[in-house]
Amino acid sequence: MRNLSLPALTAVLVSAAAGAQTAPVAVPYTVQTQPGARSGGGTVNDVALWVNPADPAASRLITADQNNGLFTYALDGGELQAVTEGTSASVDVLGGFPLAGGTSAALVLSANPTLSGLVPYVMDATADGGGLTRLSPTAAPLDVGVTYGTVRLARGADGTIQAFGGLASGGLRQFLLTPTDGGVTATPQRDIPAGAVLGLAVDPAYRALYVAQQGQGLYRYGADADAGTQGALVVGLGDGGLTSVGRLALYEASGVDGYLVASDPSANTFVVFDRRTLGRVGAFQLGQDGGTDPVEQSRGLVAYSGALGTAFPEGLFVAHDGVSSSTLGDNLKLTSWGNVARAFSPPLIIAQQPADGGVDGGTGKDGGGGVIVNPGNGNPSGEGGGTDDDSGCGCTSTSVPAIATLGLLALSLLGRRRRS
Repeated sequence: MRNLSLPALTAVLVSAAAGAQTAPVAVPYTVQTQPGARSGGGTVNDVALWVNPADPAASRLITADQNNGLFTYALDGGELQAVTEGTSASVDVLGGFPLAGGTSAALVLSANPTLSGLVPYVMDATADGGGLTRLSPTAAPLDVGVTYGTVRLARGADGTIQAFGGLASGGLRQFLLTPTDGGVTATPQRDIPAGAVLGLAVDPAYRALYVAQQGQGLYRYGADADAGTQGALVVGLGDGGLTSVGRLALYEASGVDGYLVASDPSANTFVVFDRRTLGRVGAFQLGQDGGTDPVEQSRGLVAYSGALGTAFPEGLFVAHDGVSSSTLGDNLKLTSWGNVARAFSPPLIIAQQPADGGVDGGTGKDGGGGVIVNPGNGNPSGEGGGTDDDSGCGCTSTSVPAIATLGLLALSLLGRRRRS
């Protein structure tokens, strides 16, 4: 066998460690939603997760239906509530929005084409009928007269609440949201000429905004309002395993580790990128054993790292299925993040480790949508980088960059020993 030099061995090791799986792996789902009858048929366009801070097992999924409005579901798939104040093209949720009287609640923002604007709601777990109530019902929608196809909420580096809206006509607008007596005001901060926006995600630790642009690929912008309007192409269509690009989700394993997951509706797959490096890790498909009723033409996804009761103690992955075998039309399919992680070799990180018999706890994250940037020094950009949960995690696998680093250190020590 030919002996390799240290540089050659180093190159082989790094290549092997960073190599991504090429063929998509199969992941089984365990729960699917059971939507009721819909006017014009159920057509889900987006999904968000609200995490119940008092009882994570009682958390809820919120769907944006382009024909009917907003609907909420329990984690067992049962439908809880219908809010039919016009249609909805997109929805997101963020906890800790200040209300009158010194209280706070989870803010839910819906892109409503019927009312031509962004309509704010709050989620109240104690309310009858499902929990969603419109904030300031008599007020006009935010940025009234403008039609949005995508909306995401995030916290700024200074703690302010920001909204990002992808305009139906193309481009992206960022707002500062400020509470008022019984309502909220939206102050425009910048417009980004980003083409047709299909998906958005904000990574709070890396101060990065990811934008899925129709027919082009995945772009990265600065998340702060003063970050300018120039974006950088992360991966184009035909590269990195993407044939198309739709909705995006961020799996936050810790303050800086995790994955960016991009829906590829044309290939019926979900492509996973390393959160630190943006290198492609692999792809997966969601379906039952034997390949029956797989997720197809997905228009919404959620990746959550906290425990959600005994049903999902290792976190949750949710995907919209646009071609469901259900007689009622498309639905959502749910699975444990642990099922996703263990389908890969080596396994992906599982942030939440269940105790014996499962756990019933949470991480304190609000479950809102969101999504990186590595400035080149190995550390996230921005000050005080953290998410809503800065407690760290217990992980089941070592990341690819960590494996490569350990291997290079071992080779370096071996070379020194041979020279001496």
